Amino acid sequence: MSDKPALFIPKSAQKNATALIRSLLPDDHSDVWVATKIPNPRRPRMVRATRNPGGGLTDDGAIDVANMLFEVWADDEGAAEDLTSLVRAILKASPGRYALDAFITGWKEDSAAYEWPDKSGQTRWQFSGRLLLLVE
Repeated sequence: MSDKPALFIPKSAQKNATALIRSLLPDDHSDVWVATKIPNPRRPRMVRATRNPGGGLTDDGAIDVANMLFEVWADDEGAAEDLTSLVRAILKASPGRYALDAFITGWKEDSAAYEWPDKSGQTRWQFSGRLLLLVE
């Protein structure tokens, strides 16, 4: 019998969020770059998922509450807003699914999507929320 406590080790929220979005994008969005970093050179359509401060493990250690920021770029305002709406719909449909290696138990949007100027000149929209991942 071991004296060591059971460890609750969360999976990467960023990796699971990007895998989820990639897997549920429609076929006509196969060109969308989905990652945690912006590529060089930049792509016409991109989604970046970033874990923000806050959240963390619930008291029982069973759920990782990941505060997430999703940034979405496209060539013009309409295309950026449309892609943002698609990503929001994917996240809304995520509870009850496995992404990469974590089961998603919930999604709660904290801010509606809004345009946020980007120094590159490419149109960017963004929104934030809490992604809940089961710690198994």
